[in-house]
Amino acid sequence: MKFIRTTNFPFLVSVLYAFLGGIWILCSDKFTYYLTNDPTQLIFLQTYKGWIYVSVTAFLLYLLLNKGWKSLQFEIQSRREAEEELEQSLAHTQVGLRSTVKVIAETVEARDPYTAGHQRRVSELARSIATEMNLPHNQIDGIRIAANIHDLGKISIPVEILSKPSQLSDVEFSLIKEHPLSGYNILKDIAFPWPIARVILEHHERMDGSGYPNGLKGDELLLESRILAVADVVEAMASYRPYRAALGIDLALEEIVNNRGVLYDSIVVDACLRLFNEKGYELQE
Repeated sequence: MKFIRTTNFPFLVSVLYAFLGGIWILCSDKFTYYLTNDPTQLIFLQTYKGWIYVSVTAFLLYLLLNKGWKSLQFEIQSRREAEEELEQSLAHTQVGLRSTVKVIAETVEARDPYTAGHQRRVSELARSIATEMNLPHNQIDGIRIAANIHDLGKISIPVEILSKPSQLSDVEFSLIKEHPLSGYNILKDIAFPWPIARVILEHHERMDGSGYPNGLKGDELLLESRILAVADVVEAMASYRPYRAALGIDLALEEIVNNRGVLYDSIVVDACLRLFNEKGYELQE
């Protein structure tokens, strides 16, 4: 293909055609010698006529191929330019989306520094779990971004509840449980190339249907949502919360082991455990 692109392909084909035609004429003339009483004159006439025929057809073939070749080169160039423009457009779109996510995360951080630190740690853990599961790079990127803003819906909850230093009342907890839906409603109309809004909506759902807000279970949940659920609970238990001290990573891992296949996806749990037990993973400060 590289040779064809860098040479005058129609010209080469036409020359080859004329060369082969000449060989055919010379070979066929040998047979005409045995079919006439005046072979010299007949061979001359046959050869002269044959060369005219080959030359004319070679020229017409060149014109035909040259026109088609130029059209093909133009189409290839047009497609290459269109692909480059599309790649640039996608790159700019992704930069814009990442900037949007960054602004959202900073907005949450300004209102509730605890939530922001939690989101960053969950995002890194979720990304690491997805990588351990050998998911495609693009899917991993989507999980990381969703995790980085998964508590966006808490922006609608009073700060007094978020930072309350004691156990929440039933009414207060019912407000907290609305944050996945609130986050979903904020993001649902943004054209992310990943199901960000849905992942945020589902990150408190559980495999047995005991989660919220919709009581989904099993395969009704996106894989991304199941990964985020495990990362979220591990970080939340291991770290400080306004109403209790940190429980530590050992109790957090015990939680997902005891509820493996019940509340949490088994494959996701196994990947998370490998990170901590075999690969020395540690939650960020």
